[in-house]
Amino acid sequence: MILLALGGVFYYLNQQPAPASSSEGAKKKLFVFQPDQVEEFTIETADQPPAAFRRVAAAATPGAKPEDKSAAQWEVVSPAGVAADGSQIQSFLEGLPNSEYTPIEGDTPLPPSEYGLEKPQKTFRFKLKGGQTVALSIGKENPTGSDKFGKLDSAPGVFLLGTYDTTALQKTLFDLRDKRLFPIAMDKAQQIELALPVRPGRIVLTKQASGNWELAEPAVRADFSNSNYFVTTLSGAQMKSAEEETPKSLNRYGLDRPEIRLTVKTADGSTTLLIGNKASGEGVSYYAQNSVWPVVFTITQALYDQLKQDLDSYRNRFLFDFQTTNTRRVELLSAQGEMRLDKRGEEWFRTGTPEKKLDASKVEDFLNSVHNLRIQQFTSDKPGQLAQYGLDKPWLRVKVTFGEGNKEETILFARKDKRFYASRQGENSVYEMAPNEPENLEPKVKDLAS
Repeated sequence: MILLALGGVFYYLNQQPAPASSSEGAKKKLFVFQPDQVEEFTIETADQPPAAFRRVAAAATPGAKPEDKSAAQWEVVSPAGVAADGSQIQSFLEGLPNSEYTPIEGDTPLPPSEYGLEKPQKTFRFKLKGGQTVALSIGKENPTGSDKFGKLDSAPGVFLLGTYDTTALQKTLFDLRDKRLFPIAMDKAQQIELALPVRPGRIVLTKQASGNWELAEPAVRADFSNSNYFVTTLSGAQMKSAEEETPKSLNRYGLDRPEIRLTVKTADGSTTLLIGNKASGEGVSYYAQNSVWPVVFTITQALYDQLKQDLDSYRNRFLFDFQTTNTRRVELLSAQGEMRLDKRGEEWFRTGTPEKKLDASKVEDFLNSVHNLRIQQFTSDKPGQLAQYGLDKPWLRVKVTFGEGNKEETILFARKDKRFYASRQGENSVYEMAPNEPENLEPKVKDLAS
């Protein structure tokens, strides 16, 4: 009985593929064709519909040479409704000549099923110029788990494919599709509208001639570094995963009543992005869909947080726009009376009779102090609210003239109920500042008046 059992084990082991490894022989190039020879290719993955790609002629560009990569484009033939990422496809094709395999020494007489090649895990089919075809089938792992078995339709033998040597072959439909949230020329965007579940519910950003993005609705001062960064984020934002190509219903994704709606407008029209429910599965993500493609996809938590920012995230927290280096005049109204300080060359003078030359460092110290004031809270944007915060009778008024065009800006300051408020003259917004700021400013104003 023992002998029979041992014989059975011996028979079983001899029916398994040899425990080959990538160190058995010299590596060889897997493909002999060049990227520009590929006209069509298909990726077939077990339990998934095939993904077929086809080269199409690009629109003629003045001065373009035939060998330019931009002279050819790609489309996804199937599944329908999927757009191709031409740059990713080009990168995939350029990586194929680097793919290598390791021959298995000796014969490989076992049937294809023993190598996982009867029903391959993955198959690549390439159609080349002239009609030639090349097909590569990838089977299961070898017994050591270090490589996978592979076979070309043009050769009889089975070989080994190492992960490092076949990086390009790890690509999927998702890798090669256009994953942009906004598949438009974002540099042509003129306006962005946000509908949010947070205050104020609607935010509109408009592109200035300078390229900066300002807050048009509500019409308050924007922090250009934040608003510009937001638009840059949108320009590079991509799907995390594709959930369903052609959904029959958006209800299960929360996209029938989206939490966030974002619309980008260009001269050619508008494109909308919808954000719905939190997705299930590992890692936090959210369902989304744009108005260009039917696919429901997911976005990351980080991108979701960026899209859901409230108005305060885009607002300018500096009271003043001037720079101390280009200030020409300062006018003050305080308990010490009215003062006007003029800059001539590198020197500062307090006007009046008699005129007095001031210590320039003291003027610059004051200017730096008011320039660096930061808004702590956006208290109110309603008109007619100044008296409520004591700003109709300001504790301090600072007017600054600066720049080549002699720009002017005036800030009103008030102390009320142990709070410190500020407002830009001519604007509705009231801001709350740090309560200790008057103790910093008051002695400097007195010093300039003495």
